[in-house]
Amino acid sequence: MTSSNCETVIRSSFESFGDLELKRKAYLVPQKGTQEPLALNAPQLIVGRGNDVDYRVVDLQASRHHVKLLAVYNRYYVQDLGSANGTFLNGYRVENERLAHGDLLLIGSSMFRFEMGEDLDADYLKKLNLDTVTALAEAVDKKDPYTASHSKAVSKVAARLAGAMQLPPAVIERVQLAGRLHDIGKIGVPDAVLRKNGRLDDDEFALIRRHPIDGEAILAPLAFLSDLLPAVRQHHERFDGTGYPDGLKGHETSLDARIVQVADTYHAMTSRRPYRDVQSLDFVQDQFTKSAGTQLDPEIVTVFLTLLPSLYSQPS
Repeated sequence: MTSSNCETVIRSSFESFGDLELKRKAYLVPQKGTQEPLALNAPQLIVGRGNDVDYRVVDLQASRHHVKLLAVYNRYYVQDLGSANGTFLNGYRVENERLAHGDLLLIGSSMFRFEMGEDLDADYLKKLNLDTVTALAEAVDKKDPYTASHSKAVSKVAARLAGAMQLPPAVIERVQLAGRLHDIGKIGVPDAVLRKNGRLDDDEFALIRRHPIDGEAILAPLAFLSDLLPAVRQHHERFDGTGYPDGLKGHETSLDARIVQVADTYHAMTSRRPYRDVQSLDFVQDQFTKSAGTQLDPEIVTVFLTLLPSLYSQPS
């Protein structure tokens, strides 16, 4: 992990959703030439040398659609869009990273400085919508090629499980969306940590363990998503109380969180990883049976096991 990436994530880790500042304006300021700064005044902006972008870079080394810039409250992220020459943040090639004040962003051969202003963006919440937040969830999935479409898969399984539990349609819809956004806090975790094949060290694992809190912090200012906060924060709690971040036990966690946790666990077991193939149906059944009452809600596991054969035969 680079020192700049580590500093960015550590700053993120110490933010509490209750202490968020009022939304401030931010800019990408060209370091050479006469081009005007790019005001990051929309939740999503595309930058490149094409004619159909939000901000055109006059630079032959830039791709037509080079990067996407995402803004969620006072958190800004850059996502490379498969550019030919890459995107570099403070000298390091990146695919999805959070921006911090003073960062230097290289797009093609054009250097920009990211600056957080002091002026407030009073119209921001009018511009923010579910599409922007979902784009962040997709960016998280793309950070690790071995968990591509993870959030979509968890969302699908969670909705099926909630339906099998005969929950009301409004709850099924809420659980489905919570599954889609449950890992959104990982947007601030460096790619090198998420993609590491070996064992994480203590500092790296601490960053991973922060993602439920960071996910809650990202969504907290958005009133229309307030009912998703418990599931996002609590999806790594355990039924026996040994989970994180709060060590909640049993039904102290929300029903939505306990459903998403089962769906998340299932997809983790049945995803192909660098170090192993997809687990067998018998293995998955055995692991869920063993996890009932320790990691997972035993009543939800009972329902899930009735769905398991059909889920397994139709990989998500």
